[in-house]
Amino acid sequence: MRGAYAAARPGRSEARATLMRPIAEKIFFAGEHLAGPLIQTCGGARLSGEAVARQVAAQLAAK
Repeated sequence: MRGAYAAARPGRSEARATLMRPIAEKIFFAGEHLAGPLIQTCGGARLSGEAVARQVAAQLAAK
């Protein structure tokens, strides 16, 4: 198996902040690339996914 990891080009790390914002409150992104201090880890991917799931659940509950 080949591996992979997320890396931002120098000076482009702000793109992660852009990906963290939902699009039209309908499209949400999660994963190891958005995991803050746990970027590039499986644990970060899990925590990011759980955080986004909570966002989606809260949004659905508010409707």
